[in-house]
Amino acid sequence: MAIFIDKDKFPAKITVKQHMGILAEIKEKLDDWELDLFRRSCFGHFLDLEPEWLEKGKTGKRNTFAGQLVHFLLLRRMRTSKKKEMWFLVEGKPARFSLTEFAMVIGLHCSAIPKISTEQSLCLKNRLRDLYFEGRSQIKQDDLVRGFQSMFNEGEGSGKKEKRKKKKEDKRGQEREDRVKVALVYFLEGVLLSADAKKNIFDFYLSMVDDLAMFNAYPWGSEVYDLTFDSLSSKNLVAKYKERLAKPKEKQVPGVKETYTLLGFPFSFQVSC
Repeated sequence: MAIFIDKDKFPAKITVKQHMGILAEIKEKLDDWELDLFRRSCFGHFLDLEPEWLEKGKTGKRNTFAGQLVHFLLLRRMRTSKKKEMWFLVEGKPARFSLTEFAMVIGLHCSAIPKISTEQSLCLKNRLRDLYFEGRSQIKQDDLVRGFQSMFNEGEGSGKKEKRKKKKEDKRGQEREDRVKVALVYFLEGVLLSADAKKNIFDFYLSMVDDLAMFNAYPWGSEVYDLTFDSLSSKNLVAKYKERLAKPKEKQVPGVKETYTLLGFPFSFQVSC
C-alpha cells in the first residue's frame, strides 16, 4: 500500500551535498601517471563519466540531480516489511530500490562491511594525516579540500600539471602516490558519501588509503548504499505533510515548498528507479 494518495502530493525542493565538480578537479590536477594509478583503483571507472556530469560552476557543483523526480518517487513509497529495501508504486506498477539495483549503477564492491578490530585500527598509520593535515585529530571536508590542493602548490607556480612533468626528481616517488591517495579520500567524501562539510571526516579513511590494496578491496558500495538508503528513508514526508495541513491558511505562504537534504549518492537512486 502506498503511503500517499494522489490528492496528498505536495511540492518540495531537495538539495544534495554532492560535488561532482570534484572529479573534474581531480582529472585536472593529477598528471598522467597519477591518473593511471587512480584509474586502477576501485573508483577508477568514475573517470569515464560524461563531461557534462563533471562541469562545475562557481560553487563547484553540477546541476544534474533531478530533485523533483526523486521527490515524486518518495511520495509514492509503499509500506514494506523488507529491510534495506524501498518499494514505490508508479503508474500502478511496483518499483524497487535495493542494494542489487544500487550495485548495478555504482559499480563498487557491495559485499558485507567487515568489522575492523581495535588491533587492526592500531596497526594502521596516520602518516597522511600527520604529513598533509598537520596531525589534526579532527579534519573537516574543507580541510580535506585545502590539503588536497596544497599538494600541488610547491614548485608549480600557476599549479598546472605540465610544470610537474618537467621535474626530474621523485617522478615515481611517494609524493605522487600520496596525491592519488588523498584524491581517493577526497572523491569518497565529496562525491560518494557527500556528507555535511561541517562534520569531521572519518579519520580511518585516511589511514586505510595508505594501504591501497586494503582500500581497493573494501566494500565501499555497501558503505555508500547504507548512507544513501538511510538518508532517503529518514525523510518523514508523512509528518511534513501533516505539519503542512496543520498550518492555518493565513500562515501558508503560496509557492513556498518544503525542503530537505539527501546524503550519500542519491544519483544512484535517480538512475536505478
